[in-house]
Amino acid sequence: MEKKKKRMEILFAPGFKKSFDKMFSINPIYAIPRFFDNAKCEIKWAWQRVFRGYDDRWYWGLDSHLNWIIPLVTRRMKDGLGCPSSLWSKNPKDDECRKWHDILEKIAQGFEATEEISVNYLWKGKKFEKLDKQRKEGMKLFVKYFDNLWD
Repeated sequence: MEKKKKRMEILFAPGFKKSFDKMFSINPIYAIPRFFDNAKCEIKWAWQRVFRGYDDRWYWGLDSHLNWIIPLVTRRMKDGLGCPSSLWSKNPKDDECRKWHDILEKIAQGFEATEEISVNYLWKGKKFEKLDKQRKEGMKLFVKYFDNLWD
């Protein structure tokens, strides 16, 4: 004889359904007030960006913002005019700052690896080990050459 499988019943706290509908429903009764609440926040954040250059949301995930912006900035620096004098070769060639461009790329890849680890919740495995090695190298170079991040 085949055993009947018991169905698991999920019990919710009182008022959960109503709260859930207020937060996520597309029903106009809930969606319209939510739209205006969100609009107030968007306007507030826009004014903060105008007067401060950033808004309160930057505090909430500063690591993610840095993981996004530092690769952009370091890759733009490759188009710049200078590089640290400690990297100049003794025998001048056409591209004196080639080492500096490689370092900037490794810094960018390190921050991108940090973001990928964080977003995809990678805490073990071969992919994590590869990304973690890349992250550590990028962060080490970022700290070492922090004072040289100018153009």
